[in-house]
Amino acid sequence: MKYFIQELQDDEGLQKTAGIKARDDVDAILSSQGYKPLHIVVDQNKRKEAGSLESLKIHYEIGQIWKQALRDLDRGDTLVIQFPVSSHSVMIASQVRRCQKRGVRIVLLIHDLETLRILSRDDIKPWVRARILLEEGKLLKMADCIIAHNRHMRKKLMEMGYDGNRIINLKIFDYLIPAADQGRSLQKDRTKDMPLIIAGALLRHKAGYIYELPESQTFNLYGKGYEEEGKENIAYHGALMPDDLPFELEGSFGLVWDGSTSATCATGYGEYLRINNPHKTSLYLASGIPVIIWKEAALAEFVEHYGCGFGVDSLYEIPDRIAALTDAEYERMLANCQKMSRRLRSGYYTIHALEEADPS
Repeated sequence: MKYFIQELQDDEGLQKTAGIKARDDVDAILSSQGYKPLHIVVDQNKRKEAGSLESLKIHYEIGQIWKQALRDLDRGDTLVIQFPVSSHSVMIASQVRRCQKRGVRIVLLIHDLETLRILSRDDIKPWVRARILLEEGKLLKMADCIIAHNRHMRKKLMEMGYDGNRIINLKIFDYLIPAADQGRSLQKDRTKDMPLIIAGALLRHKAGYIYELPESQTFNLYGKGYEEEGKENIAYHGALMPDDLPFELEGSFGLVWDGSTSATCATGYGEYLRINNPHKTSLYLASGIPVIIWKEAALAEFVEHYGCGFGVDSLYEIPDRIAALTDAEYERMLANCQKMSRRLRSGYYTIHALEEADPS
């Protein structure tokens, strides 16, 4: 039998972010391929309010929840775990190990490598760093198969000591849009001279570049955390539910950028683009929108290979690059994005990775 861990959360704030959309889509794709969900339910609010002693008790309780969920798995079964687990606990790895010793094959599908993404931040406490390293390291080491974002993440994992023969390249995250498959149209009249779209987390500490965007270019912003400053070239449209967002995006290109400056992708978040598959890339392409991305980002080669946009070294290059683009070239990009949209909305890349992860 094939199973997957489905972690259920009751945090309303997550509903308007990509954080839960990406995992929900993988859950839906796994279910469509015959995988059976094993539910893990953890009260996240209880964890937020816990003191040190209560926190230790919660870690133990989480371990027992996982033990109960995995109790019936046996030899020949496959278990897919989305990584990192949302119900994080140092107790989880031991329960997964017991399951594996009974002959269960463990597949990790990576959403983020917190070791590289969060640990570059200065505001992470030392004990939190240590816990993340411990949690991530144990699960990564024991996994029979790891589904990484792209070849650059695979290479990074190999440099960290993990066996490349166990690592599969996802290529890009799928993005399901149920309403589009039920007849709601994603088609919009787009021209190359419309504003650029920026969707996602707009918090200053993560995406500081948003507060110094080139004034020669107009932008439409969608997401949580933006501090409006009344700039004439920026229109803020608030946060929308992930399944509704594709129908509301107005603009010529979706921008994939991160870090503190418009000159380049700097700081830990920016550098993370070198190995990461940002979910907003999938959002844009699934919506039929061409992408402008940092040239050194891991997904830049994917975007350019499929003719779905182009890479730049700096946001200040964009006006000239768009001006040099002919209407015919932009129309070809739109056509290529429509083809890619159909792939991403069908779960194409996740399904192929799962097939590659299955030794049978």
